[in-house]
Amino acid sequence: MNHKIAHFILAAGSSSRMGISKQLLPWRHTSLLGWEIEKSLQLESLDTYVILGANMANIRKEISQYPVVILYNDNWQSGMGSSIGYGMSYLIENNLVYDSVLITLVDQPLIDQEHLLSLITLSNQFPKNIVATDLGSRYGVPALFPASFFEELVVLNQDYGARHIIKKYAHQLVVVDGKGKTDDIDTLKAYKILKNRE
Repeated sequence: MNHKIAHFILAAGSSSRMGISKQLLPWRHTSLLGWEIEKSLQLESLDTYVILGANMANIRKEISQYPVVILYNDNWQSGMGSSIGYGMSYLIENNLVYDSVLITLVDQPLIDQEHLLSLITLSNQFPKNIVATDLGSRYGVPALFPASFFEELVVLNQDYGARHIIKKYAHQLVVVDGKGKTDDIDTLKAYKILKNRE
């Protein structure tokens, strides 16, 4: 039986190093954020939550056509961890029950649906384990966290995101190879390089 999954797409940052909203950079027929949402919507047993922060109004308008829940983290400047904690608090406060939470970033566009499906399949096979991505030098997101880790996710409030939980529970980790698709976009130069690989 498939588990019920909440998918958090983290898209709250200001893209300060780029000078423009990274979330809305063109990718394929849509934007980086649109692309991440479309991948999510094709997966079963999954509800999609987009967590926004900086440039909320503009970004929300650009994704209004998608059937997703849009959350606003007004503490986005504290970093990725605060967005995860905000999303978890939203689930708890609204009595939304899930077996696990999938966390992905808006700026890893080469991560494909097949990779996300591999994470979900392993999570179904190992429901008590964190399922993370092998990023080469470390393990990280995209990652799936079962309900037993929700209490720790909800108190994240800094910029280290979920990676310290992944590191802390390395003995409870199942890993999927990133296959060279985990590069993220922090600069316009990096964006142009990945655009050539799409």
